[in-house]
Amino acid sequence: MTLMTMNPLPPQAYTKETLTKAYMWLAHQNSSIKELATTPDILVSLFLKAQRNGEEALDRPSIQNFKNELKSLAGLMGELESKNALQPSLPLQPPIPQVNQHPKQVSFQPPPADPTAQLDAKSKALIAEVRENLNLSSDQEVLRLLISLGYQRAKNLYS
Repeated sequence: MTLMTMNPLPPQAYTKETLTKAYMWLAHQNSSIKELATTPDILVSLFLKAQRNGEEALDRPSIQNFKNELKSLAGLMGELESKNALQPSLPLQPPIPQVNQHPKQVSFQPPPADPTAQLDAKSKALIAEVRENLNLSSDQEVLRLLISLGYQRAKNLYS
């Protein structure tokens, strides 16, 4: 697998004269700048950036500095992992849930298909009257309406 050199600066056109000046400029730079200038394009980019923004612009953290920091952190991680490998680790014990040995038996009764099934004839007649006069589609809608109205009325009695 080959690694491609990544240029951290945007590509640009340059002349042979600019490239010559960049090589002369590179001769007076420190080793970190020389390590970054791996291709003529990167060299010219660094040179022009230094010309535009000053030499201190190149002293900001760069990709190379970032890579060096990553290598340093990787080394520290390796040291930590080797120290942890020397220390015996305690086996993790999963929490054991408490199980009730005697669960209560709950009988489930489905709701009646007809919500008015257990009502007397007079209540059924009132529900039918409200359903017809208010043009509601089901007895269940009527019951919800009456419960809501009854609740509001009862609340006014004790409020």
